[in-house]
Amino acid sequence: SFFALGGHSLLAVRLMNRVSALGADVPLATLFASPTLAAFATAVEAQWHHGTDTLPEITPVSREGHLPLSFAQQRLWFLAQLDGVSRTYHMPLAWRVHGPLNRAAWQQALDALLARHDALRSVFVSVEGQPQVQLLPADTGVPMSWHDLRDVPDAQAQLVRLSAEAAQALFDLAHGPLLRACGIQLSDDEHVLVLTQHHIVSDGWS
Repeated sequence: SFFALGGHSLLAVRLMNRVSALGADVPLATLFASPTLAAFATAVEAQWHHGTDTLPEITPVSREGHLPLSFAQQRLWFLAQLDGVSRTYHMPLAWRVHGPLNRAAWQQALDALLARHDALRSVFVSVEGQPQVQLLPADTGVPMSWHDLRDVPDAQAQLVRLSAEAAQALFDLAHGPLLRACGIQLSDDEHVLVLTQHHIVSDGWS
């Protein structure tokens, strides 16, 4: 059984993408209904024989009115109401960049990413005790801070401190944005870039 072997929702989606790449567009529900290898293989084979060559058109969903949370978002929102916003659900990434860095291009790239993806612009508000998703405007922009450590004697210690602060500063789920960036310059041609997201708007595979 897929799930008895440690399969979970993210791995299930990845599995279905692999199956789709082989030419069988099987619904995710098929894996839950037939979690053993033999049963799932039978379901995939049946789909190959009886499937259609065309997929339904993907159409945009209206962003007007009530926007519900996913099950995973509901869980994280509930935990935030219960225990307060936790750093446990921060997803920091850090890159060390060698060579000249165009700060304006980095900011523009992040702003374009935020504008393109509604999920990254989501904030989570309480309406009569129930959570709802609201979307920040597309031109909100990613909050960015810059630090220059070129003439600082304890630059490495400051780098550790600033990186930790960038990764651990709490997010405001109701106001956002739930994505932020930090740039730390170590020399003329060396930077460390830190990008932190909250898990409620992103996951590891995304």
